[in-house]
Amino acid sequence: MASVTSLDQDMRNLRLGRYTPQAANETRQWIEESLGRSIPPGDLLDALKDGVALCELANNVLPPPGIKFKKSGMPFIQMENISHFLRACEMPPLNMPAHDRFLTVDLFESKDPAQVLQCLGAFSRQAHAVKPTVFRSTIGPKKAANPLSPNGTGSGMNGRSSMYGAPVSQTRGSDRMRPMSPARTGGSTGSGSGSVSSW
Repeated sequence: MASVTSLDQDMRNLRLGRYTPQAANETRQWIEESLGRSIPPGDLLDALKDGVALCELANNVLPPPGIKFKKSGMPFIQMENISHFLRACEMPPLNMPAHDRFLTVDLFESKDPAQVLQCLGAFSRQAHAVKPTVFRSTIGPKKAANPLSPNGTGSGMNGRSSMYGAPVSQTRGSDRMRPMSPARTGGSTGSGSGSVSSW
């Protein structure tokens, strides 16, 4: 008999699968490069758990006075530091949307490590946009230099489309381009009073 698991457990396993050693190492290298110092060795989440490195990253983007934070071994202070970082992510100049931020427990209790990585990736892109001299690179996939447009792909239209994205047809004996319409399909060659396609 097959085992049945809860949807919550399946989702958690799926998200934990996105927290890979390669992604954690890329994030660690970016943080160390951006701060100009090493963070504690070992697991990335443990190194960030006190919130100090996160607040330092935010202070490199924010205008003075930045975030006030404390170095402490006390859990309450550490969670407060993480909350300060998350608040900075929410406000200008970063303006990160909620889906790109994690919850304090996602990091502090390692509830959702993948969301922490997603947040740091989004932070890296926003920080790079605001201060490219301080944040020289970003984490994760890079934007394509010349992204493809759906209107410019395909083989049948040579990239031509109307202003509404509909394919453009060329009538016989005329160089004039016009959008396709039901009256002009299905072999109709008349002025619109002939046969009409059933689509």
